[in-house]
Amino acid sequence: MKRPFDSVRDLIYLRVKQSKEDIKFRMEQIDNLMVWVVGFSIGGLSLIVSDFTKLSENFSYWIIKSVLLLLVLSITAGIVFRIACYFINIYNEQIQVYVETAFSNEEMMEIDAEDLTDEPEVEEVLRRLQVDFGQDVQQILAAYTNVDMSQPANRDFLLNDLKQHYKKVAMWAKKDYEIAIEFAKDTMQKAYGYSNKQLDRAFTDNVSLKWQFWVRAAFTSFIISCLAFIAVILIFSIAY
Repeated sequence: MKRPFDSVRDLIYLRVKQSKEDIKFRMEQIDNLMVWVVGFSIGGLSLIVSDFTKLSENFSYWIIKSVLLLLVLSITAGIVFRIACYFINIYNEQIQVYVETAFSNEEMMEIDAEDLTDEPEVEEVLRRLQVDFGQDVQQILAAYTNVDMSQPANRDFLLNDLKQHYKKVAMWAKKDYEIAIEFAKDTMQKAYGYSNKQLDRAFTDNVSLKWQFWVRAAFTSFIISCLAFIAVILIFSIAY
């Protein structure tokens, strides 16, 4: 039977995988709608420009001017929407990789180890060695079979020795992680020709704020484009 933590993590991981497909589907549907709106706006703008004299006989100058401005606004907002969607896809891919990695069942040693300097219990240090680095507690204790644990001095010796062991393993894990990151950067630099500055930004930059900005930009531009196009229809319907 799974631990509650593992069960929750696996469920969230499956939901994240599914949400990735859901987001892609929704973006495609919204993008298709925006293509229609912008397409009709461009068509309407072309008709007005080509038949301006004829339209001016049936509609006032201010109505035609308002419609032209609304159509231009709809087209501009549609272009902004497409640009925003482009950046959303870029940043969303980075976020998805981070989230999927965090909730996947791939176990990795702790790279931000705890400070156990003031920890008074041997059992807690052993637990941290097992949880953080997957070390076999029995194998660790086997090295101290000749130490009499009934003596406080010996127990203090064991505690301090285990703390030093934990610290060394923690330093090794962090160093190994840094080596892996450098290897990934070097591989991507050779494959894609990225500069060191671009790679450092890709591995350290927080994209969540940028993602939120472009999501808001896409939502706002989508609403503006649709409302502007609807306003054109209403104006012509009322003024006709």
